[in-house]
Amino acid sequence: MRNPASRSLTFQRVPFVLVALASFVVAPLAHAAAPKDAQLEKAIQTAMDVDFLETNFDKAEKRLRAAIDACGADKCTPELKARGLMSLGIVLAGGKKQLEDAREAFAEALTIDKNAKPAEEMRSSEVNYAYGEARKQLKLDGPAGAPAPAGRGLSHTPPVEQRLSTPLPLYVELVPELLEDAKKTTVTYLAPGAADWKTLLLKRVGEQGFGINVPCTDIKAEGDFKYHITVTDADGAIITGVGSRTEPLVTKIKQRIDGNPPSWPGFAPPEMCVAVESGPKQCLDDNQCNAGFVCQNGECAPKSDGSDDKPKGPKRNYVSLMVGTDISIFSGENVCTFDSQQNANYVCVRDDGSRYLGVPTPNIANNVNAGFSLGTIRLVAGYDRLILDNIMAGARVGFAFRTASAEGANFLPVHLEVRGSYFIGKKPFEHIGVRPFVFASGGLAQIDSGVDVEVLEDGTACGAADPHNVDSPCTTVTDADYGKPEKRVQKITAIKQAGQGFVSLGGGVQYAPIERVSLNVGLRMSLTIPVVTFVLTPEVGATVAF
Repeated sequence: MRNPASRSLTFQRVPFVLVALASFVVAPLAHAAAPKDAQLEKAIQTAMDVDFLETNFDKAEKRLRAAIDACGADKCTPELKARGLMSLGIVLAGGKKQLEDAREAFAEALTIDKNAKPAEEMRSSEVNYAYGEARKQLKLDGPAGAPAPAGRGLSHTPPVEQRLSTPLPLYVELVPELLEDAKKTTVTYLAPGAADWKTLLLKRVGEQGFGINVPCTDIKAEGDFKYHITVTDADGAIITGVGSRTEPLVTKIKQRIDGNPPSWPGFAPPEMCVAVESGPKQCLDDNQCNAGFVCQNGECAPKSDGSDDKPKGPKRNYVSLMVGTDISIFSGENVCTFDSQQNANYVCVRDDGSRYLGVPTPNIANNVNAGFSLGTIRLVAGYDRLILDNIMAGARVGFAFRTASAEGANFLPVHLEVRGSYFIGKKPFEHIGVRPFVFASGGLAQIDSGVDVEVLEDGTACGAADPHNVDSPCTTVTDADYGKPEKRVQKITAIKQAGQGFVSLGGGVQYAPIERVSLNVGLRMSLTIPVVTFVLTPEVGATVAF
């Protein structure tokens, strides 16, 4: 009979034996898996830190696929394999712009590890889009970089059709609220007959627009041109868009089109690329023109001899012709007395144009209430020099009309002015359109402004039989130059003569329909010295550049 203690000892040894056997079985398996992890880790590091940064995307893809395939179903840890697939998706989307293949790589990674994400420093709008589509495909919550509701804050009219071998102009416009956040606007498209989707970056057009000409090399087969547009912020997050991979916008590519050819607003339609001798008309820069052509004012023009040696930029010299009307703001009491005309710079004129130097009754009528009074009209020619992208300095000389012309009234008809202007916007003179501006100026000018006042001639001074009765006529001459008695009550034009120096601030808008010619509308606010009066002067005119 076996000793119970011996049997107990035997059973106690069994766990140790099983552990030992398991270690012999598991250790080789663990040892076999480790080299695959190391191989994949090294492939990820080399592909992303070397190949990708050197834009050798084919080599990066090949390296990653080989390492991922070597993992098989169970030879790499799931988290590491998911990271390898994420890296592959980044190469396909961010480097090769193959968004459909990238989506498949991201989807496979998320199937292994639903928390897998692309590295933040490697994100781009293409990467975010493909990753978001993969999460959407797998119906995972919180898709990263999912597009905003289509068309929110975005205006876009898809071209109905376009001719073969002709660039396809695409244009979108954003509401002002989105412009500050919008850092990149891209179009992703599948051309007729193409196997892969491509992505292009739209360039800024005007104040709120973005545009691109899809090159004619992708418009070489008839069929449906499918595309969608995405707008992203500085972090690569999609803030708005229109269309999608599954529901794209469509433009028909045809041998002949039925309607007008498409174009950006305000631009000529692009021409067929086969017409190399003329070049496509519509452009943003020289890269969009054929050989031998340069982009000038939105159109491709033949390159002149030595054009590369000539300085580029806006015209620097500007001559202008302006007309303005002075509107004065002033007030006064007893303005047509002899003292006011001598010391307060008033000139009082009768209905017949003669100067009034009679004796008005003090403190009765003969007043000017504060308000606007139409004054002189001036015609002014100017010259300005563009000294920086936004700053002009110049001078003006002109002549004034509608002045006080009564006997004994002096007037300076000459207008002399120096002016500095600032035009708002980024390099406003390098393109046509609207150019708002502000300016400061000073110079020499006299401003005459007339107001009708009623004068009651002093009854005692003018010899009225009843001085207190306004109907009692004057019988004595009070103005020797006039030579006859004044009317007891009469309407007189009181003209305020202000100046002859001034300082001004103002602003306005210049509109250039073509490169060399612009129309100007402005408002100048002036203070005259030493005779102080506040003056508003609306101005209109035209400018020619050379």
